[in-house]
Amino acid sequence: MNNVSHTASLVWQRMPPSGRLFVRFWGGCVVAVGVMGVGLQLMGPPKMGGQDIDVASYDTTLASKTDIPAPQADLLENTAGPGGYALPKRGTHGHVARQVYAAPVVDVPAGSAQVALILTGVGDSHAVTEEALSALPSPISLALSPYTPDMKKLLELARANKHETLLALPVQPSQAPAKTDSTPEVQAGPKALSSSLSAKQNTTNYQWALSSLAGYVGVTNATTGTSTEDYTHSTAFTPILTDMAQRGLLYLNATPDTAIQNTEATGTADVNINTDADIVNIDIQLLKLQQAARRTGRAIGVMGPLRPVALACLRAWIPHLKDVGITLVPVSMLLAPLPAAPPTANTALTGNAAANGAMHVNLTNPNAGKRQ
Repeated sequence: MNNVSHTASLVWQRMPPSGRLFVRFWGGCVVAVGVMGVGLQLMGPPKMGGQDIDVASYDTTLASKTDIPAPQADLLENTAGPGGYALPKRGTHGHVARQVYAAPVVDVPAGSAQVALILTGVGDSHAVTEEALSALPSPISLALSPYTPDMKKLLELARANKHETLLALPVQPSQAPAKTDSTPEVQAGPKALSSSLSAKQNTTNYQWALSSLAGYVGVTNATTGTSTEDYTHSTAFTPILTDMAQRGLLYLNATPDTAIQNTEATGTADVNINTDADIVNIDIQLLKLQQAARRTGRAIGVMGPLRPVALACLRAWIPHLKDVGITLVPVSMLLAPLPAAPPTANTALTGNAAANGAMHVNLTNPNAGKRQ
């Protein structure tokens, strides 16, 4: 051993400086690689980016879920928007808000027509709102104004009762109705979109509205009262529609008999029910919605503002639907349908998927039977 050490010492001494540098360099590399190998062994395999989930099983969970999750970080941008919350975006694995935050899928019997109903003016009266959210079935969807007070509490209450929510985009009416004792003047607010504003200002107001709350399936131009507006039916609104689709949101045009650009997950309401009318007229409009569903197989109604008379009419009308072959469904089932979950051993634990998912069709695109 001493002879070997002596020989190695002589070789090192006779080696030129460049040779010694070469040996030191590669010797250091070997040591570094060894240290890195030990470190990686201790760390174990790397974790997946975003949500640590299996995509196929997550799709099955969406189709058979039994509740609505709180806002998910994976579906929000990293920084807060002008309204206080982060703007929505598509998730790491392509999941979208219009399906993740959707109300549980409803089982639709074969041959049954489908009707969806969206309530506007929610939150104007906390007592009526709390009663409605707890008393009405979960397929009833809610359109929330960004100006609604106590928004966080209202969203939590809606999720707890499995009601999906849409953002009611404030839009300046082109011609407001006359003010009466029962119908106050329509106020679109300081952040309303309008045909009179520049594209830049409308985009700013739109992003403010989108970031005023979180955890909603989409956007609607539904307003309370009978006001009309022309901005959301103009070509100036097209870039905003495109942005909604890119962010994974659905869009409901709440003005019947008006055209809308056919982008992803869009549709138009069939009946607009103004609850400022008396109970007889409200019942007539609900009957029209029922007839539209029977005639075409599916229909969407927008009803508001939420008042005690509206709640009374709904309590009488909803139980009657089953008797006439109509199933009440969330609006997301018509505009952003999920694929039916395949039968699995866990189905009994997670809830039943829709038995006839093929009926869940985009109103504006009958061929859109697959996941958006």
